[in-house]
Amino acid sequence: MSTVTTPATTKHPAFAETDARAWARWGGGLIAAGGALLLAATVVEVALRTEPTGPALPLFAVLFLASAAILAAAMLPLALGTMAANGITGSRVRGTFALLGFGAVFLANQLVYYVMTYGTPGGADAALGWLPLTLGIVQLVLLIVGAVGAVRAGIATGAARWALLALAAVVAVTGGIASASDDVATVTIALVSSCVAQIVVGVVFLAARPAASGGTV
Repeated sequence: MSTVTTPATTKHPAFAETDARAWARWGGGLIAAGGALLLAATVVEVALRTEPTGPALPLFAVLFLASAAILAAAMLPLALGTMAANGITGSRVRGTFALLGFGAVFLANQLVYYVMTYGTPGGADAALGWLPLTLGIVQLVLLIVGAVGAVRAGIATGAARWALLALAAVVAVTGGIASASDDVATVTIALVSSCVAQIVVGVVFLAARPAASGGTV
């Protein structure tokens, strides 16, 4: 009499689907939430551009810092997935580390901006004016590398496959406009556009489905 055993690696289809979509569900959800908070912070900050210590500062601080933490945290499931599932870059190590690095540099850049703009008595030190720009360039390069890794891996399909690359293009354009302009309306429109792009990317990921073959890694 023989007995049939189920291999330890066998998964119920429902669990397999949950694991495969971890990057989409958690990464997309966190990006959408972080983008929405950053959008709210950007609107609140308009009043602070003429009065940096105004009554809106506490609300801005909460919204801005929360959005920075959430958007940085979104890179973890997006890059790594969960349990046995890979993230959106699959086994492409360069793309995975680029997304993780982007999250870390993005968080550092947001903190530097907040401290230099609102947390430094008497204003930011002019000698450190190079720091935000440098961090911004580094995070953009990392985002592009991670986005290319996602495209080449093919884990995501349809619009989700190209979403990070499109976001990198939007960030490059809007960031350049915001850095080069002194007009409050122009800067605000550019930043709002970037936030909306982040929300759209988050929603696209939430609706994404993994490739049937698991991608080309």
